[in-house]
Amino acid sequence: MRYHLLRLCSIVLVLLAIVATAEESSAQYSYKFRDSLGTYEVRFTPASESSRFTQSHTKPLLPRTHEIRLSTSYGGTTWSGEVANTFDVEYYGDALTTPVFRGPSHRYTLTFDYGYWVNEWLSIGASVTYMAGLRNLYNSSTQARELTIHDDNLSIMPIARFAWYRRGIVQLYSSAGVGLGLNLWNRYYYGREVMTEFYCAFDFKPLGIAVGRKWFGFVEVGYGSRGIVNAGFGVRINNKTR
Repeated sequence: MRYHLLRLCSIVLVLLAIVATAEESSAQYSYKFRDSLGTYEVRFTPASESSRFTQSHTKPLLPRTHEIRLSTSYGGTTWSGEVANTFDVEYYGDALTTPVFRGPSHRYTLTFDYGYWVNEWLSIGASVTYMAGLRNLYNSSTQARELTIHDDNLSIMPIARFAWYRRGIVQLYSSAGVGLGLNLWNRYYYGREVMTEFYCAFDFKPLGIAVGRKWFGFVEVGYGSRGIVNAGFGVRINNKTR
């Protein structure tokens, strides 16, 4: 019984060796050329798919990739949690003695993100968002600009992204972050004063899409300090492709 078992194992090992040799030979490319000294044969074997220097064409990035993003947004939240684009920049004080009328409020947002992809689906990083709020005050008689008031917000937060779809150069993901916010605004009582107020900053984006490999563009939709709609571009570093 033991003899038959050893014989069967030997046959299986021989068959596996034959299959492995056939697969290896099929993965090679052979070229022959001839010169005055004789005939030569050169064989090339494609790189292994498991190599850390290769990247599947079905996935947008490799693990351990650094990512930098720059973006702008519409609708970032203020210190009170209200959507900034529907929240007016107000004038506080009595420094102006002439009657004035207020121009429209304007909000401008710039966000810088850094992320590190621990694996193909999880990125951990940080986000810094600056939102400038401006509003001009005009003299009611002369129409001349009397003053420009400010109401700005700066938020810093750790942020995590979860890529739940990865195919080709397309990545769908969700992100969430919470951190510290600083509200800066001007008060005009007996001169200009810059007032500060700290608050809890947060951001949640249930849907984001990034398209590209090393250089990519992205759009995110959600709510928080980084806006209702956030769009921009980014670059991935140490992203070794074929």
